[in-house]
Amino acid sequence: MPFTRGKERSRTSESVLNEARQMADLGYTEIQLLGQNVNSYCDPAGKMSFAQLLTAVGQVTGIRRVRFTTSHPRDFGRDIVDAIAATPALCDHVHLPVQSGSTRVLQAMQRLYTRDQYLERIAWMKACRRELSITTDIIVGFPGETEADFEHTLSLLREVEFEGVFGFKYSPRPNTPALGLEDAVPEEEKSRRLNALLEFQKQIQKRCNQRHLGQQYEVMVEGRNPTRQQWIGRTSQNKTLNFTAPEGVLPESGSYVRVLTTAVFPNSLLGEMVSA
Repeated sequence: MPFTRGKERSRTSESVLNEARQMADLGYTEIQLLGQNVNSYCDPAGKMSFAQLLTAVGQVTGIRRVRFTTSHPRDFGRDIVDAIAATPALCDHVHLPVQSGSTRVLQAMQRLYTRDQYLERIAWMKACRRELSITTDIIVGFPGETEADFEHTLSLLREVEFEGVFGFKYSPRPNTPALGLEDAVPEEEKSRRLNALLEFQKQIQKRCNQRHLGQQYEVMVEGRNPTRQQWIGRTSQNKTLNFTAPEGVLPESGSYVRVLTTAVFPNSLLGEMVSA
């Protein structure tokens, strides 16, 4: 966001790859590429696009998982999906903030894409030969957002079936064009819309997670919940999969194990470890 964080800057691809190699040498197996808008990456040395950099990091010896965030739909290209499909280490998850399902509101937000253009990018991901988990950000109550605009957002959730949504109420931020907009949505109405959106999305996640029941997944162990006698793991799709282990087996944080999913919930999965 140039209005709040200044002009974007990119590191050279070689510096990123050198750091990835150093992390691998230290024993790290998962890397996340971070940026306010990672797919607007512009290699100062002119060597690599963001998709090429993703692929190169995914090919570093010792790295098993590569994630990236946050993407802007304007700059999200089909080459990123192609890179994920072709590189096993790239995780099966894309976070692509949409903010609103209404093209009119997107224009007011100066997001530089339409609802249809966003859905085109979703179609690329849905066509990927690997099943990708797609998550997003939504803002409700942007100045001038009508009930019809809000319904367009709900219909977008229904059409895409996001695996997760981070929902927020609009609040003014310094140095942004929205500060000058009128037609503020009352705070009570913002709260109503946010609660309605989160409940709507909860039912979508509950339904979508059913497909994971009875399936085996590789998880990276993140820790242990002693109260529930469970370990906490995360799948390539960025889903939390809590699991039990056979008696006497103590999976270490950072290790990878296979887990059979035995129950599903809107925000997590439950399972049993089947092998290391």
